[in-house]
Amino acid sequence: MVKMDAKRLITDIDKPISQLVLGTAFYRTENREQWFDILDAYIEAGGTIIDSARAYGDSEEVLGLWMERRKNRDQAIIVTKCGHGKDGALPADNFPGVVTEELTTSLQTLRTDHLDLYLLHRDNQEMPVAEILEPLNREIADGRVHAIGASNWEYRRVTEANEYAYKRGLKGFAVVSNNISLAIPAASFYRGLVSTDKMGERWHAETGIPLLPWSSQARGFFTGQYTRQMRDTSVSSFTSRMTTVYCTDENFERLDRARELGRKKGGYTAVEVALAWLLHKPFPLVPIVGPHTREELASCIKATSLSLTESEIKWLNLETRKECNDVES
Repeated sequence: MVKMDAKRLITDIDKPISQLVLGTAFYRTENREQWFDILDAYIEAGGTIIDSARAYGDSEEVLGLWMERRKNRDQAIIVTKCGHGKDGALPADNFPGVVTEELTTSLQTLRTDHLDLYLLHRDNQEMPVAEILEPLNREIADGRVHAIGASNWEYRRVTEANEYAYKRGLKGFAVVSNNISLAIPAASFYRGLVSTDKMGERWHAETGIPLLPWSSQARGFFTGQYTRQMRDTSVSSFTSRMTTVYCTDENFERLDRARELGRKKGGYTAVEVALAWLLHKPFPLVPIVGPHTREELASCIKATSLSLTESEIKWLNLETRKECNDVES
């Protein structure tokens, strides 16, 4: 398995950041050995940063057990999240207490005394940014958190928060974790989710603040398991939501083009092309991927070696004609 490159990318984290983040939202303790194997393979391949959350069921527990068994806490960059809220918003009632309680639970479950990166899982736009940043900065001062970030925040709110932090000598958000992928969602998959649009891309380019996108491979859309015919048939609730969010004519055209380009580039899958497309963004970006097997992990890592030209990227973006005549094989 080819190793990923790694470099220092996130303010206040002195460990190198690998090209891909390993997502663990679906990890469960009953099949922990399966996930231990994926975690081992990811580290062996040069992976450094692992994403979790309090809202991800057993995810933190599996990670904690794995680090305890492998005795490798210092090797890994652990990301987890708080403040999901039952209504898809950051809970405003006693927010400092929410941070203290959830962070304490996360640290105990992960079997560590600090988090490398602590993200807010949602925003609550009715809360002043001061009420949000002050408790997080107290945890930074106490050493329990090294850096903070915002997941599913609109960029005007991140800007407001970071300006407040700068003026008061506090730590602002070092990363943003919103959605972006080659497949453009027609709607929010769940309540409270935020996708990065063109304005958001410019924001990252101008600020240099990294994006850690979730659903970077469009929840499996580029595997081809979702078809145009599914839009007209009775399917499961998840598949129904996938057809609503991702199964547009434009996204199927992007899927067809990714398949064609992958063949012409020497045997890459549409999933690999879609991930490579994301890695070519002109701003700091580290996609979160969620492989279930070593083969899927190897596929994600293979995508990091695929080079795309500007004309190929425009073609995938549907900015040029249907014919793919300018592909460099």
